Amino acid sequence: MAGGTKKAGGLQPQGILVVDKHRGITSHDAVQSARRIFGIRQVGHAGTLDPVASGVLVILIGSATRIAQYLQEDDKEYHLTMVLGVETDTQDITGEVVSRIDPSSVRRADFEAALESYRGSFFQTPPSYSAVKVGGQPSYRLARKGIPVAVDPRPVSVYSIEIAQWAPPRISLKVVCSKGTYMRTICHDIGRDLGVGGCLESLVRVRSGKFRLEDAVTLDALAEAGNPEDLLQAAASGLPFQLFEPDAREADQILLGRSIPWRDGRSDGLISITVKGRLLALGEVTEQGGEYRLSPRRILDPGGKELLKQDN
Repeated sequence: MAGGTKKAGGLQPQGILVVDKHRGITSHDAVQSARRIFGIRQVGHAGTLDPVASGVLVILIGSATRIAQYLQEDDKEYHLTMVLGVETDTQDITGEVVSRIDPSSVRRADFEAALESYRGSFFQTPPSYSAVKVGGQPSYRLARKGIPVAVDPRPVSVYSIEIAQWAPPRISLKVVCSKGTYMRTICHDIGRDLGVGGCLESLVRVRSGKFRLEDAVTLDALAEAGNPEDLLQAAASGLPFQLFEPDAREADQILLGRSIPWRDGRSDGLISITVKGRLLALGEVTEQGGEYRLSPRRILDPGGKELLKQDN
């Protein structure tokens, strides 16, 4: 274990780690590995990836965990393969088979027509074997006990869904969608629409927001890295906000919850306030007494001001 990594001044690591999660482990398993490697407890992720899936898992290190809510909103891109004619209780190939129907009658034109229902915005009912909470418990825990689970439909958006390879009964798809869209359920529902059933066989998340698979690192490579912090991306890099670097006096005022003069005129949306690349806070520009001022809205890393003292 790479124990307790800290920079000069006692600062813990902060940043975004883009992991290529391998199939067979949970997102929590990946987070636990990162905790051991970085030697800190403050590690989280910005969107669950099922054990059956591989690909991009955005892991947040240190105080970067406090921006998870912004990254979770990002759209996702997947490459998947589904199997027609097989339906399972989990909606993927790992589950117990509940029906088998010969899918040889399904033509490509039939499949293309079925896809039309899964383009745009619609309501999707998540699978009972999922992390969606029902009565305060993850629904998969209830399902595993044989307790009937009723998961409420939720709005999702599919921006594109296209056939990548037609080799029935296996069909490969490329999908770009909103957060919270279950690929398992899309495969299951398409199969139902075609009258033969279907389930997810393999799934790769190739993009989450701006983070792509080609930029990801495996957990093995992370464990072997001499300095795992070198693999981190700046926390602010994942946010769609304007950057602002305060001087030492301004940083002190921001950390005290006070506004500071803003010289760049009107600015909509949040501002990422950074010190030497480290995300200190999020702020917002408002007009006060006829002048624009930058007011802190969320302090993310009070210790970041120590970087300014190192110059003194």
